[in-house]
Amino acid sequence: MFLRRCTAIACCLVLALYVLRHPTGAARSVTAVLGGLAALADALAAFFTAL
Repeated sequence: MFLRRCTAIACCLVLALYVLRHPTGAARSVTAVLGGLAALADALAAFFTAL
C-alpha cells in the first residue's frame, strides 16, 4: 500500500512538472489522447451497432 501511494505521488509530480515545463506539448498530448479515445468510442459504437 505504501509503495502504491509513493508511485501515485511520483506519477502526479512528473505529470505536473511536464505540464508546467511544456504546456504546449502537454496540450497536444491531451488532444491526441482524447482524439484517440473518441475514435475508439466511435469504432466500438459502430461494431456493436453492426451486431
